[in-house]
Amino acid sequence: MASIHQVAARAGVSITTVSHVFSGNRPVAEQTRARVVRAALDLDYRPNGAARGLATGRTMTIGLHFPFEGDSFVLNPYFPELLEGLSAEAAESGYGFLLIPPGSGRPGSPGTAMLRAGRFDGVVVADPMAGDPLMPTVRRLRIPAVTTGRAPGPRPAPWVDNDHRGGVRDLLRHLREQGYERPALLSVEGGFSYIQDVEDSFADEVRRHGARAVIVRSDGLSGEKARDLAIRLLGRRHPPDTIVAASDRQAQGVLRAAEDLGIRVPAELGVAGEGDTVLARHSHPTLTSVRVRPRRLGEAAMQSLMGLLNGAERVENLLLPAELVIRRSTSRRATASRPGASGGTVSPGRTARTARPSSGPA
Repeated sequence: MASIHQVAARAGVSITTVSHVFSGNRPVAEQTRARVVRAALDLDYRPNGAARGLATGRTMTIGLHFPFEGDSFVLNPYFPELLEGLSAEAAESGYGFLLIPPGSGRPGSPGTAMLRAGRFDGVVVADPMAGDPLMPTVRRLRIPAVTTGRAPGPRPAPWVDNDHRGGVRDLLRHLREQGYERPALLSVEGGFSYIQDVEDSFADEVRRHGARAVIVRSDGLSGEKARDLAIRLLGRRHPPDTIVAASDRQAQGVLRAAEDLGIRVPAELGVAGEGDTVLARHSHPTLTSVRVRPRRLGEAAMQSLMGLLNGAERVENLLLPAELVIRRSTSRRATASRPGASGGTVSPGRTARTARPSSGPA
């Protein structure tokens, strides 16, 4: 990257003049300013964020909003990867993040005051929830915004999302191939758009094959709550032979329930999750899961937001492909084919692509 001295030499001005152009501390003649900016672009010169903000009238700050709190965020390994993608892409453009707390958008909240004060050039909302007051406020204040996952309701902001529907379809196809006939879905309350995709795809696919869609919902992503619900499911008169969980963390709770009940995985019960986080790779047995690449999602969301901030009237919605990663927790036929094998063995970690990237709703 070029230095301020190289820009000054190219533009035929002093380094002080270059500094004034990007800091805004003193006025610079428009013709001179244009020459400096042109030299900076030619040389790929990147002034620091504060100076750039003063020169452009921007805050160089993006508001990042997670509409939930507690262990749903802290203990879910999906979100650190999402933050990595968002942060890396924002840093490339000289931007930093400031968290907008849950509950923002309501009158009198600190987050609403920050929005009204113009503290943010744009906003990213991760996993928007039905009823969250932030998005209506952002629209009303005309702040550019992008969501990871589609915001429920009319007039959603531009979004990037994973093909959860395709991932669930591939998962259920795999389960049928393994001889499982009675799947149940362990979902979660809260109105997340990705949960709606998972539930709709699960119900459609199960019913299409003549079975009844069994869906139970937890009030959070806790593995302990998932364990308790799984024990109830498995204690029914006609229990499922597979439990698909809406997150890897919940799937771990299902594995604990099976161990507590003496049920062999995968021989007697298949277990699968969503996210393909580090939890899936280190579970016992290793966990079949739908891979959704949160880091790439974060990068794509920031790229879309940068497009809006740089003057694009609209950006295309983007649907990223998901992959089914097959591991031991559902590989029943591979297990049965091995002499003397019992539950909890075998799978090479195969992956199956679902959909190609496309724009528009899932």
